[in-house]
Amino acid sequence: MKKRVLCCLLTAVMVFSLTACGGGSDESTSQGSGVTVDGKELDAEQYYNTYLVSDPSTLDSVKLTDNYGWAILTNIMEPLTRMSEEDGENVRVGAGAETWESNEDGTVWTFHLRDNTWTDGQAVTANDYVYGITRTLDPESGSPNAYLITCIKNGAAVNNGEMDVSELGVKAVDDKTLEITLEQPSPYFISLTDTRAMLPQREDIVEQYGDTYGAEADTIIGCGPFKLESWTHNSEIVAVKNEDYWNAEEVYLDTVDWKIISDENALYSSFENESLDIVGSATKEWMEKFSTTEGVDTVEYVSPAVRYNFYNTKDELFSNYNIRKAFSIALDRDDVSNTIYDGAMLASYSWVPEGVSTGELGDFRAQSENPMEEMMKEDPKEVLLQGMKELGLGDDPSTITVTLSFGDTSQWMRKYGEYYQQVFKEKLGVNIELDYNEWSTFQSKTVSGDYQMGYMSWSIDYNDPISMLENMTSDAGAIPTFWSNEEYDKLIAQAKTEMDEAARVELYKQAEKILFDEGMVLCPVVNEQVHSYRHDYMNNLPTTYFNTMGLIGVFTSGR
Repeated sequence: MKKRVLCCLLTAVMVFSLTACGGGSDESTSQGSGVTVDGKELDAEQYYNTYLVSDPSTLDSVKLTDNYGWAILTNIMEPLTRMSEEDGENVRVGAGAETWESNEDGTVWTFHLRDNTWTDGQAVTANDYVYGITRTLDPESGSPNAYLITCIKNGAAVNNGEMDVSELGVKAVDDKTLEITLEQPSPYFISLTDTRAMLPQREDIVEQYGDTYGAEADTIIGCGPFKLESWTHNSEIVAVKNEDYWNAEEVYLDTVDWKIISDENALYSSFENESLDIVGSATKEWMEKFSTTEGVDTVEYVSPAVRYNFYNTKDELFSNYNIRKAFSIALDRDDVSNTIYDGAMLASYSWVPEGVSTGELGDFRAQSENPMEEMMKEDPKEVLLQGMKELGLGDDPSTITVTLSFGDTSQWMRKYGEYYQQVFKEKLGVNIELDYNEWSTFQSKTVSGDYQMGYMSWSIDYNDPISMLENMTSDAGAIPTFWSNEEYDKLIAQAKTEMDEAARVELYKQAEKILFDEGMVLCPVVNEQVHSYRHDYMNNLPTTYFNTMGLIGVFTSGR
């Protein structure tokens, strides 16, 4: 949510609580009074009170699409690798895999697993990673994450039902050796190894619980730094330290409590009275208050995530390009940022957000024009009338009523919806009906096509533009707009195997241009900025977006 991930966020972005940098013990790795880490004495009781703004839809990594569940999975599961922090920069480190290497042309990757166990004492093996990856690509799973790893040999064919899963290019050489063969060299493959698409799963547990796997605390098993202790839906999720984790000596927290809180005032009050140890805000009043509060540390950075509207192209009205375009250019992004977010977000005119790198050439946005900026000069009302004419709907916008759906029922979201309702009435003359849903209901509606226009946030999965662009290919199914473009698909397929960075950037540019000039199925509104506030007794919480260490290394001192 960081991760690509469909998520409907409030002004407080819960990504702040997802990850943390690893910390090393200066003296002892045992916890308790008198023990120091990084020169600070640990509190005798080590616990972390954080929050999610919505209940996870599932903890089955194969089916998960929201950041809420990812906040839990990154702590109870062990990916092959993780992204740590060193002096504010991200560095890839071994996790489930101790070492890895590829052949000369980068088509075969071999991962050497370290000793680790599941929480029931059974050893984690290469077959567990094989099963997790295979299940993601198995069309019977219907995984929305499959598109991420179709670079694996026969991945696309298997996912499309053209080949049996046994022909997938992933195998266990032995219990401790995982071999993955790619269709062609991929410039970003190693970045996939800490995503949900490649997490290990226990076949026996998945088969035991079937469709209920990951739906409750007792229907999932983990192998990460923490063990899931309880899950009280729409209330809280509690995890405790996994003493058998391979790197348990650097796990200092004994308990992590994720409260499910969607109300802004409740969040801020809980942070003030230290019932929560961290909070995020994009509300000017609270940002000013927390940034000047003694004993509170502020962390701010641009987040590679976009809050956007999206359209159902199967809907009669939104099957028309000009209708979609009219609704997209009717929004004044600066006004949205100032009115809704108190200027705390950046106006967005592109799908690939700020802060996404192409490698040595740096930030993609610095190399590419924003595809919507020129369109914003057009009159949205005239564009709407053109679309109405093409659909035979006459020339009276007041005859049009559109349902705008949200995956949240909070007061803040209702305020946001009312703002949209007013703007579309003023700029286009159309009527907007607001449809508020719990996240799981919203997700079911959109996936089934039971909507016209929706609002969500998309957080990038890994640091490459293709992580955003690939989820709009015809076979991705990640964002249910039901749009398809053959040329777009070809450009993304070519970019996935283009090893020359400059050439790859050009392919990205062309694809993003098509996405707006021919698709306009997405309406980016703002690029998120993180405004995170933590009580200063919290140590080693993350300061960079792409950190995937979970809560390894986090500790409290002086609470």
